[in-house]
Amino acid sequence: MNVAELIDILRDLDPEAIIEMAIVAPVTNDDDMITVDQYVVEGILPRDPADHDGESVVWLIGGDPADVDEFIEAIGGDEDSIPLPTDGEVIEMKRFSR
Repeated sequence: MNVAELIDILRDLDPEAIIEMAIVAPVTNDDDMITVDQYVVEGILPRDPADHDGESVVWLIGGDPADVDEFIEAIGGDEDSIPLPTDGEVIEMKRFSR
């Protein structure tokens, strides 16, 4: 999905609706059972195109709040913005307030 497709889908929804991610994964590699984890989208992190074969990629960041905080700390950011170097510029993860 690209940003334009996501915007088209979201355009018709209630602007006050909460955005969650649903992560679908197998319970184990040996059976057909799946699990679905739901997380509120905490932020958006534009990625360096060099890390994605030149493609422009944006991560939706979410998870258990403690894990998101640990992720922010691990990449050297703070709660409000996460600077990351890319092609000599600085990009930031924008964290949404709840």
